[in-house]
Amino acid sequence: MNSTAEKSGAEATAGVRSVLSLPAAYRWFWRAIGGPGYIRRYVEEYVKPWPGCRILDIGCGPGTVAPYFHDVEYVGFDSSPEYIEAARRQFPGLKFVCARVSEYRPERGYFNVALALGVVHHLDDAEALQLFQMAHDALGPGGKLVTLDGVFAPRQSPIARFLVRHDRGQFVRNEDGYVQIASRGFPSVKATVRHDLLRIPYTHIIMECVRSA
Repeated sequence: MNSTAEKSGAEATAGVRSVLSLPAAYRWFWRAIGGPGYIRRYVEEYVKPWPGCRILDIGCGPGTVAPYFHDVEYVGFDSSPEYIEAARRQFPGLKFVCARVSEYRPERGYFNVALALGVVHHLDDAEALQLFQMAHDALGPGGKLVTLDGVFAPRQSPIARFLVRHDRGQFVRNEDGYVQIASRGFPSVKATVRHDLLRIPYTHIIMECVRSA
């Protein structure tokens, strides 16, 4: 690819990232690619909340996952003031905090489940490690962190690989790259690679990271 084409591609990608930083645009895009069904499967198959469960949503965006929880204690935080403002308007009964991963200090050992939905691939290795360490400290014994991110994988379709490569996140890894960082914060990490969660070709990795009992 010549330099002109590379520049045009980079500018187009930057434009998409800028648009998706707007809560309304993000929600529209999310519905268009099948996000609601994708989140429902993520919650039902991996998070598995129960009544009274205490949930910490790391990088909660505009409250993307909040509608899928009932009868739980929920706290979400995100570094985007626009996302947090939108989440507070839509879900006034829930708690949302504006903070970066490196800044937020939840109560130690308080939560049963932590989520990081589409977050780790936005973080370099140092800040990603901070996320896993913070989540570990926030969880009680036997608690789990469930992450979900785009991933580079063997036998990935060319379209999926292209979309993953041009994701808004700048730190998409392969499975080993994600697991190596997660394992520095948690003693037990189970990774699952999925190609079937969205209406468009895309590859995700879901990690279930369990704190020692």
